[in-house]
Amino acid sequence: MSVIFLAGVHGVGKGHLGIPVAKTLGISHLAASQLIREEKGRATWGTDKKVADLDDNQFALVRAVALKRITDGDILLDGHFVLRNSEGILVPLEQSVFTDLKLSGVILLTEDANIIAGRLALRDGATTNLNEISKLADAESAHAHAVCQALGLPLLVLHAPTESAVLDAVARLQKA
Repeated sequence: MSVIFLAGVHGVGKGHLGIPVAKTLGISHLAASQLIREEKGRATWGTDKKVADLDDNQFALVRAVALKRITDGDILLDGHFVLRNSEGILVPLEQSVFTDLKLSGVILLTEDANIIAGRLALRDGATTNLNEISKLADAESAHAHAVCQALGLPLLVLHAPTESAVLDAVARLQKA
């Protein structure tokens, strides 16, 4: 059973691309935010994407994924390497979280900040600063690379990904 982590900033297309890819492959697509919400019985973040209880949320995520591995088999898990805490500060998630998730590999989705800002405006009605999107994307990429290197995980980076590209990447990681 494999858990492939589909990472990237808010609005990059993790759910939009991950859901149909998982369906095509006959595996589960799970969003980290939904698993945390279900495990804790509530959300600890607002529409501004600032997160309270970062550490406790990650413990909840690890517990939820461990249970889903038993019932669901192969999983495409979408989530983040870096989040904003309740003060708006970028916080890289602890490497131990990714160790405990027992990942098989990582696919990092990237996209132009202007496109992401447009998607967030349509999806959330939010006006997002392009500089803030770029800072978060840079931090997400740097931490994804560092964690994958430290844990010896394969990392595939897809810029402006298509459903076909994500499908190919997931299939490659399933075979690895």
